[in-house]
Amino acid sequence: MKYNQNKNQDFQNLIEKYLDGKITIEEVKKLVNYYESFQETHEWVEELGPESKIKNKMLINILESIQEKSPVKVIPFYKKAIFKYAVAASLVAFVVFGSMYKLQDKEEVCAVPTSNTIQIGSDKATLTLEDGSNIVLDKETSYESDKLKSNGKSVVYNKPDKPDKPDEELVYNYLTIPRGGQFFVELSDGTQVWLNSDSKLKYPVNFIKGKPREIELVYGEAYFDVSKSTNHGGDAFHLKTNEQSIKVLGTMFNVKAYRDETEIITTLVEGSVCVSNNINKSILEPKQQSKLSQAKNDFEISTVEVEDFISWRIGEFSFTNKSLEDIMKVLSRWYDVDVTIANEDMKSIGFTGIISKQQSIEYILEIIKNTNNMKYKIDDKHITIE
Repeated sequence: MKYNQNKNQDFQNLIEKYLDGKITIEEVKKLVNYYESFQETHEWVEELGPESKIKNKMLINILESIQEKSPVKVIPFYKKAIFKYAVAASLVAFVVFGSMYKLQDKEEVCAVPTSNTIQIGSDKATLTLEDGSNIVLDKETSYESDKLKSNGKSVVYNKPDKPDKPDEELVYNYLTIPRGGQFFVELSDGTQVWLNSDSKLKYPVNFIKGKPREIELVYGEAYFDVSKSTNHGGDAFHLKTNEQSIKVLGTMFNVKAYRDETEIITTLVEGSVCVSNNINKSILEPKQQSKLSQAKNDFEISTVEVEDFISWRIGEFSFTNKSLEDIMKVLSRWYDVDVTIANEDMKSIGFTGIISKQQSIEYILEIIKNTNNMKYKIDDKHITIE
């Protein structure tokens, strides 16, 4: 993707704000996103010297200068224009944590040995058809029938020539995403669903005209871009989870309902949804989030930074003052590992930062280790934090 003039100017302005010490956490995230797009058409500036050496030096300066408060006050350390793109490069190359200690000055910070056992997550799923047969989908496998097509990264259902009639029986498929996986499905009504690791979705192959379009997130996390009801004769879209239901007319939202967590979290990106259970209901507006806990029957509503809750869909981990315990839950699903935090004092330490999901687990652990004097060990697919 090429930068247009306005986008390039935004990129330059964010770099200037970073160098002037006036950048906020959210602007740091935006700068990283701009840099990733910029990298597609630009190479490292050769005049800077060796890329890895310069980036590591800059990492040290960044970690030493960023403070815990928001907006983040950053001490300018380079003023020459030639270093501006390198600053952005260092931001995208490393996690920048909000609560941290001084990182030791060692250039080998990137030289982290990686495990042959713990692999980075990838596109993979099991598709269960209406006859009960299972189709394993991954980058090595494609599948096609008269109802759907899969290229190993996604499943796309054919739009029916004629919607099912009210007296016809719905036929369901399931899409199950293992730990260490992710997948995309486009339903027959055009609704798009991104499924995170350790998730399962139940949905009809075709919907019935004149009835709500009902699907179920059996467990896990999913991002929905719902086809508008106006495209389907006013038929609403209903999403069910174990303890909650969501009614929408056409919108974008994220639902997190994992089996090992006590809350169902719904984050609205665009449009409007009504979340409800057997006792209460609440209507969400964009940038609002509802939490439904097992201990309470009421919905807790708050305004949030939406990007923190949907960045997984675009290949990023994004954390804002997230505890180490919560971060490890996220990482354990993507890398398919078990994590034990033996040091109770470490569990509640908060971190703020972003990093690509394509980094190795060892890389992320080393960053946390260097910023908080944490110790860890890896035994096969089990990580112990001491």
